[in-house]
Amino acid sequence: MKEAAETLRTTGTSSSIQFLSAEMDDAGVVYVTCNNGHKTAMLHRNRKHQILFESGCLALLDDYTNEAVSSFSAALERAYEFFIRVAYRKLGVSSSLIESSWKQVAVQSERQFGAFALLYPVMACESFELPQKIPELRNKVIHRGYIARSDEVLEYAETVFLLIRKIVQVLSDKCSVEMWAEINEASETQRMAVPTGVDWAWTLRREFDLVQSLTFESWLTELKEERRS
Repeated sequence: MKEAAETLRTTGTSSSIQFLSAEMDDAGVVYVTCNNGHKTAMLHRNRKHQILFESGCLALLDDYTNEAVSSFSAALERAYEFFIRVAYRKLGVSSSLIESSWKQVAVQSERQFGAFALLYPVMACESFELPQKIPELRNKVIHRGYIARSDEVLEYAETVFLLIRKIVQVLSDKCSVEMWAEINEASETQRMAVPTGVDWAWTLRREFDLVQSLTFESWLTELKEERRS
């Protein structure tokens, strides 16, 4: 995923802002190097489902519908994982046990959803209803090479948007302390991965999962306007 970043370059008593483009890695870190050769790591504090969802929106805006479906699907699956990790914390499960347990399902999305679907009622006191159109379109695109129409993907994206917000809202309402502990631990893992001697700074992209009174349409409109600026 390409990411724009800005870094401060100082020469004597004057300084200027450079706008640089670089790739984000799987840990949500962007390494940029200014014209003077200074390397900086920009660490994204956004949850992975947020980054993937925005990636899907950017693909959709560029008319890459199948790529958008893939990113939206991955975003929802990472929201399931986020929920599981936070809920386990709430239940008193240690981080090391969470990691060892997750390894058993890390490459099996159906088992991940199964674990989530069984754990969700424990926190939400209601079952999680996944619209059938979500796995249907995902499987058609990914496994059968179906070329999705823009209107299909817009509807798909809005549904995923609402599902992720619902999932995270349960965490915010029922286990806010554990949710932020998970976020902060992930951020610390990012920071510790930066090589010694490399400067680093936090950065934060647009959020949608914890923002009140936000619709998919308004969020997508903001993203369009940002791209024009």
